[in-house]
Amino acid sequence: MSRTVPRRILEHVSRLDREQLERFLVRAAGEGDLLRKLLDTMVEGVIAGSGDKTVLFANASIHDLIGVTPDEAAGRLLADCLRDPALHDAVAQADLATYLSFEVAVHYPRPLQLKAQVVPLPPANADAGADAEAQPAFLLLLRDISEDLLLSSIKEREAQLETTLLLTAGVAHEIGNPLSAIILHTQLMERTLGRMRPTRHTKELIRTNLIVQEESQRLKRIIEDFLNAVRPLSLKLVRGDVATLLEETFELLHAELSSRRISVVRKIEQPPDTLFDADQLRGAFINIVRNAMDAMPKGGTLFVSLACRADSIEISFKDTGCGIGKDQLAKVFAPFFTTKQNGSGLGLVIVQRTLNAHAGSVRIKSNEGSGAEVILELPVRLTTGRKFLPSPPRRPTR
Repeated sequence: MSRTVPRRILEHVSRLDREQLERFLVRAAGEGDLLRKLLDTMVEGVIAGSGDKTVLFANASIHDLIGVTPDEAAGRLLADCLRDPALHDAVAQADLATYLSFEVAVHYPRPLQLKAQVVPLPPANADAGADAEAQPAFLLLLRDISEDLLLSSIKEREAQLETTLLLTAGVAHEIGNPLSAIILHTQLMERTLGRMRPTRHTKELIRTNLIVQEESQRLKRIIEDFLNAVRPLSLKLVRGDVATLLEETFELLHAELSSRRISVVRKIEQPPDTLFDADQLRGAFINIVRNAMDAMPKGGTLFVSLACRADSIEISFKDTGCGIGKDQLAKVFAPFFTTKQNGSGLGLVIVQRTLNAHAGSVRIKSNEGSGAEVILELPVRLTTGRKFLPSPPRRPTR
């Protein structure tokens, strides 16, 4: 039996010693279905075909990979079993008499990235008197590598992001020192011009100095965003009331919201106390509210709600602005991606980073032209461990 079992099959049987398995197969030569049982335990799909490309054998895994059961495949032409066009064309163009390895993206029975290997088998022993058409001439091995590619892509993105963030941190630090000096001297210049006799020239200098001062402050905020995005996030967790923190944030932003003609409609349930970093969470709230303000340049309404779930607190910010297009929605958490002319593209990155550090999450729902909704989910916990305690019963809405 060891002569009839291709060693290439044995190499693909996971978690078993190849030599031990081969010796075991020799001892079990009388059991005709043993090989099938072994192959059916494999994650990889195995199809054995004859010289005229008829399927002689297929293991159970092919059903998940190509949408055909072993019984449906047996006795049919291989081309008829490959229902996905991309896989069908790739195998049809392959020389089944030559070893070949290739990757192909399929969409049937579901989107997958497959690695396919064509393994030619030696011809049957002529002395055995076996029918050549009934002997396997090749193996088609199929393996799902979708998860491998995804992990590789994630690692590559993380490496690129780490390099970019380190470079950004260095540049931001070097710019910060001279920028502070510029801001200081514009403030001194403002005082000096204020003591001078008003003339056409001094008024022009005051206007120009004000522009330099405002733009310098804006650049300083951008640099602070960069540094906040790359610094290690260390939380100072204190047990408190998130609703109170939310109210304090809107008190802080009241003048800015009023000047932009934006009204705030609140629907706040009293949440249970939980552990959170007030400074970090307040910064996330401010980032979201300012994004909403920028989306409503002519004014509008910001709907804010806080609801208690089974073991979490859900905070929603919904604006009546321009909304986000579907093509842009998938990129909103990407560093440096922004739809604003003067945006840094780091606001939502910092928000996501803050919520993740609290073991929470952030998601965005939007349709272009009908506003956007940012939803924060913060777990309720009374200890610093990862195990969260359930919320107590809801209290009346205030």
